[in-house]
Amino acid sequence: MPHIKFDPMKELEFLSQRMRKFADEFPETFSFEFGKGFEPKVDVYHDETRIHVVAELPGMSKEDVSLSFADGVLRLKGAKKAPELGEAVAIVRGERSFGEFKREIPIGRNINPDSLSATMRDGVLTILMQEKAKEGQSEQNITID
Repeated sequence: MPHIKFDPMKELEFLSQRMRKFADEFPETFSFEFGKGFEPKVDVYHDETRIHVVAELPGMSKEDVSLSFADGVLRLKGAKKAPELGEAVAIVRGERSFGEFKREIPIGRNINPDSLSATMRDGVLTILMQEKAKEGQSEQNITID
């Protein structure tokens, strides 16, 4: 039986070259996230006293966003509107995303609904809350300051 020499590193290099060529064939405006729309990035962390939820909402104002908390889930809804460019404008490169979004972030039921607060500055939404909720809480809308 003949021996076939197999070099895994050479095969990986060949695969890498093929993938690079494949990616280079697309125009610069092509995005693999096509159709996804806008989805804000969110961080959740806590310190000794509060839970912090921080969402990036570039180019948006507090009027563009609504917040609610029910059944241990924080809900962010809104829409990032695309600029109106007019008919004579041809987009050379378009990387920003726009559209409606809805994020549901499980926090837990042990939240005091009276402690919920939100602020929005420079396109960053910060929501603060404290644990130790009352039993049987209902949906709580949150006003953004």
